[in-house]
Amino acid sequence: MKSIIFKSATEITKLIRDKKISCVEVTKQFVGHIETYNKTINAITDIIDYDDIITEAKVKDRLLNNGEVIGPLHGLPITVKDTFNVKGLISSNGNPKLKGNIADHDAELVKRLKEAGAIIIGKTNLALYALDWQSTNPWFGQTNNPYNLNHVVGGSSGGSAAALASGFTALELGTDAGGSIRVPAHFCGVCGIRTTESALPNRGNMVTPKMPRLGRYLTSNGPMARNVDDLALALEVLWNDEQQFSENPPITLKQFEYKGGNLKIAYSPTLDGLYLDEDYNEVYASFLDKIQQSKHELVQSKPSYSSNTLINLWGRIAGFDFGAAMKGMPFKGFISYLFIKSKYKDSQWAKGMSQGAKSFPNDYVQALQLKDDISDTFTNFFKKHDVWLTPVSMAPAFKHQKPGIPFEVNGWKIPYTKAFIPFNFPSTIPGHPIVVIPIGITKKGLPVGIQIHGQKWHDYKVLQIAKELEKLTNGFKIPDMFEL
Repeated sequence: MKSIIFKSATEITKLIRDKKISCVEVTKQFVGHIETYNKTINAITDIIDYDDIITEAKVKDRLLNNGEVIGPLHGLPITVKDTFNVKGLISSNGNPKLKGNIADHDAELVKRLKEAGAIIIGKTNLALYALDWQSTNPWFGQTNNPYNLNHVVGGSSGGSAAALASGFTALELGTDAGGSIRVPAHFCGVCGIRTTESALPNRGNMVTPKMPRLGRYLTSNGPMARNVDDLALALEVLWNDEQQFSENPPITLKQFEYKGGNLKIAYSPTLDGLYLDEDYNEVYASFLDKIQQSKHELVQSKPSYSSNTLINLWGRIAGFDFGAAMKGMPFKGFISYLFIKSKYKDSQWAKGMSQGAKSFPNDYVQALQLKDDISDTFTNFFKKHDVWLTPVSMAPAFKHQKPGIPFEVNGWKIPYTKAFIPFNFPSTIPGHPIVVIPIGITKKGLPVGIQIHGQKWHDYKVLQIAKELEKLTNGFKIPDMFEL
């Protein structure tokens, strides 16, 4: 069959079930495409042995020929971010000390993908310590944007987004604590969902051997794909309505749904008073105009919050985990401050991380109480609005550079983190679901996206609304470098 690598996961799995293409043929196409282009993109960091992949695909074909379909992803080759344990593959988590760490078990979400019939073929690149908006590290190297190789792919799930945009996979699994799904999706013209906090289990994700499980707050997992239907397909696999783990409530995925009526959509033209790159703003304004002309109500509004307070709060909560990871090390606060300040040149973020790293139990409890209060504010806002639309960052994907160096946006110098943090850190705190979809291509040929924020536990409804808004776009565009 003609190349299927840029077909949707929904299409490919249907072709497999209908026996119009074999699992072996699908797998060979994806692996062959990776072998041809990964040396240029560098999104795939570790891959299952070829013979083992083909053997698994043959098993899937035999089962299908016997009338047995394992699940909705039967025979679909996919990749996952290099924070999730995949048995037999490196799990570095962006930590240089773990660059040779081979996982001996699968993360819970990887198990669910496999149980649904997916063939996990490899892992995708990420940022150092999974803490940046580009995906470069000293051992796996730099991942390049397929729309322009001189530009970054976002981070920390940048390899995930690049793999999707490059046709290396039709589905991905990412994580997001401060834009790590959202920014890469925006930069690479794909979709992603940061799910409601604690909706999906974190077990087997960001594991450091001989360390307790960290990241119980802020970090949310979620699928990435090239369209909203595929996000929904993956989320149905990853979500579990039962009380499998104590930290993940037994919430029914489809408990709340969009019935197709008129939507009340809030939007912000920007956040924190920051202007957008002219090219991004043009695409964003055009998209908002299309909504304005539709049946839906569009109103400029946002939840009430202090950006500075929430950015500091993000640092205090994340810094606590950062300090816990430095078990037995003195001067944790100073080291945390020095790392962030020297690498990213951001005093505000560094101060919050320092406060968190050296905080006493009462300080940490107060931080979590404030987090709950903010979540209540957002919950009340979403009682009045179906969704809230915001930009994802100040600009499209930027050129490769060292972290911390200021950007030039519309002729003005902008601090490195200012382009991202106000658009992502504050909206991490409430723990609500956020979907990113591509809304167009700039005059310079770079894709851009939009954040669609929704009520907590309304993940499926937000995806349905995202699909409604997706109709106003041209969707994913295959990068010109791939001649198929």
